[in-house]
Amino acid sequence: MLVALIQTQIYDYDTQKNLKNLTDITNNLSKDTDWVIFPEMFLTGFVTDTSLCEKSQTDGLSFLRELAKKFSCAAEGSLFIQENGKYLNRHYFITPAAEDYYDKNKLFSLSDEAKILTNGTKPSIVNYNGWKINLKTCYDVRFCDICKNNFMGGEFMYDVMTFVASWPSNRSSQWKILLQARAIENMSYVIGVNRCGTDSSGLLYSGDSCIVNTKGEFLEKLPESTADIHYYNIDKDYLDKQRKKFPVHKDWQDIQR
Repeated sequence: MLVALIQTQIYDYDTQKNLKNLTDITNNLSKDTDWVIFPEMFLTGFVTDTSLCEKSQTDGLSFLRELAKKFSCAAEGSLFIQENGKYLNRHYFITPAAEDYYDKNKLFSLSDEAKILTNGTKPSIVNYNGWKINLKTCYDVRFCDICKNNFMGGEFMYDVMTFVASWPSNRSSQWKILLQARAIENMSYVIGVNRCGTDSSGLLYSGDSCIVNTKGEFLEKLPESTADIHYYNIDKDYLDKQRKKFPVHKDWQDIQR
């Protein structure tokens, strides 16, 4: 399955500039793309200005829907949402046939995110093109308990875990190590898509978007601080072979209960 990672500058507070930038980028998307992934809060930047949040069908959600329809693909990324009086960092996975979402569970308490937004409490695993995909967002990657795979009834809970992120460059080494760890311990592909450039406070983002296999190896890693689309074909046969070759899931705690 051909995955497109969109690593780009996100302009804080400027939804129209972000929309134009992302539209220009995706106009060049390969017609063979099955799945396109954008960074966290790709329309607003990682901000908590409640005047910018989406209430039902507005720019960000419409953009994902139109993209999925145009390319007959899945479109994924997170948006700042207001729903039922609550503010949420909602991670969408949209195809022409269905829509799923995950509300960020671990809110970053060192920012205003945890003061203004409400955390989600439910995992979200979507089925797409024969793959089971676990949706996660940025800070979630630090918490192995909420990322845990399991093997029940002869099947893995998920095959790929995706992290859309707004992760600063001063912690980039941790980002990469954590993605590798999550892939190794869960015997799954892990995909991380992060922004690059500078935010409104002057904080730098180096991107470091990547795809990691079950061995913790980087299969695709975007150049630091470079805005670009990168493609990679993830391989279900390869994943199945690695799981059979090294069946560590037999020793997972869920199996022993």
